[in-house]
Amino acid sequence: AFRLPATAAQPAEVIDHVLAVYFVAPHSFTGEEVVELHCHGGRAVVQAVLAALQTQPGVRLAQAGEFTRRAFLNGKLDLTQAEAIADIVAAETEAQRRQALQQLAGALGQQFEAWRQEVVALLAEVEAAIDFPDEELELIHAAALVERLTTLRTSLHQALAQRVGERIRDGFRIAIVGAPNVGKSTLTNLLTGADTAIVSPMAGTTRDVVQAHLNIGGYPVVLADTAGVRVATDVIEQEGVRRAYAKAAAADLTLLVVAAPTYTPTQGVAPTDLLPHLDPTKTIVIFSHLDQAPAVAEVNKVMLSAGAPPSPALALDLRDRADSGPRLLRVLEEVLATQAAEVGQAALLTRDRHRVA
Repeated sequence: AFRLPATAAQPAEVIDHVLAVYFVAPHSFTGEEVVELHCHGGRAVVQAVLAALQTQPGVRLAQAGEFTRRAFLNGKLDLTQAEAIADIVAAETEAQRRQALQQLAGALGQQFEAWRQEVVALLAEVEAAIDFPDEELELIHAAALVERLTTLRTSLHQALAQRVGERIRDGFRIAIVGAPNVGKSTLTNLLTGADTAIVSPMAGTTRDVVQAHLNIGGYPVVLADTAGVRVATDVIEQEGVRRAYAKAAAADLTLLVVAAPTYTPTQGVAPTDLLPHLDPTKTIVIFSHLDQAPAVAEVNKVMLSAGAPPSPALALDLRDRADSGPRLLRVLEEVLATQAAEVGQAALLTRDRHRVA
């Protein structure tokens, strides 16, 4: 029974029947002497226990992240593991949870430590050759030393080039682009399952970037619906088109929406002004308006421009959510899983701080 000593103002009273666990330093999460009270989870019980504890001298509520900070300062966690705890708390998808848990287990810290040890070992050998020239140490020119340096340099460059860890933490960026009135906003609503974007037969309805956060196959996604790409005379629409170009260029995956009746097999499908901002290997063409050109439903590869490498294509009736939604989601899940295939095989950088370090 958990109770506090009686005072003149408050007689002793049983608050709850709890389990008290004593951790001897340094064998606690923070490395300090710790007592844990395991009480029943009702709000009234928890509030009564906290209120009673705060009546005792020197007792206060912990600040946000204080236990993790103490664990870090006492050497129980390295900084990457402390960051991983924040990522676990903030995780909204299965991929985010898995990655944060791997980092909490020390995978990233161990990778940095392995790099550090190799650098120190290589530096020691080079300095030995410089400091003791009379010993005729040929280490500086040794093939094994050069090979180790090259391997380390390659490993560092690969870690910097790989952005999957940051994408899993912050979200894969998918941009929906195309000419006006081809169905971009309808596609956005299909993916979000809500009326996220305004759908209208009037060209130029979307003038800014409409963003939505999604969970696709356990992977976080930041979806961006952009303004229709065309030669605009309106200043506001011109800015919308410029932002569409920027989103397409920065996207991890671009969904280029094309009206099926405009498709010609020997020509490219991408608007000329948009083409420089598209990567054929990171673009999926979505054909819309199939009722006007049903034969396009059989097309699964198209060229963004004449002679360019083919990009995958998918023909959808964007108004039929029951059929088109699952088909599109299956394709997107496969693409995201392929991009994230490195997760589980390597410790990935997840923050700009890691990249700078």
